[in-house]
Amino acid sequence: MSEEKVQESVQENLDIKVESKPESADSGLLQEVMAKKATIKERDARIAELEAAEEDRRQKQLSDEGKKDELLAEYKAGKEKDRAELDRLRKYEDDEKTNLIASIASDDAEAEELEKESLSTLRLLNKKIATKSAETPTARGSVGNQPPPDFTKMAAEDVKKNWGNILRSYKKINST
Repeated sequence: MSEEKVQESVQENLDIKVESKPESADSGLLQEVMAKKATIKERDARIAELEAAEEDRRQKQLSDEGKKDELLAEYKAGKEKDRAELDRLRKYEDDEKTNLIASIASDDAEAEELEKESLSTLRLLNKKIATKSAETPTARGSVGNQPPPDFTKMAAEDVKKNWGNILRSYKKINST
């Protein structure tokens, strides 16, 4: 009997070691990926710094050469491009707020109150309402046509107890 206990404990230890190996391999791989990701972010930041420095140098050179009109034209074009992008983003934000308010508010008074809130607050409210409504259970004993229970997912004991009701529910479906 003691040999069986020893064999069981040895087998459990082997199982634990086998199960822990993939986790350590996965964590090592994860650490390697995260390190490479950090390196890539650092390089991207360095590239952005170099590009900004190069642009500053180019603008200074244009200014020194007396081509201030070209430089001014570039600034104006960039400003117009930025203004168009800002208008597009503001329109998107307004549309998003309108849709969120429509999904949250139950009447005009609530809608007016919610218009004062930021987009992130409205998203948070919408998310909380969605998760809260998903958690509420459906009413039992409600009137109406309901699908029969899925007896393939029921315990064998429950299937035996309710077999008559299961058959009747399927007969109702086929007769209608």
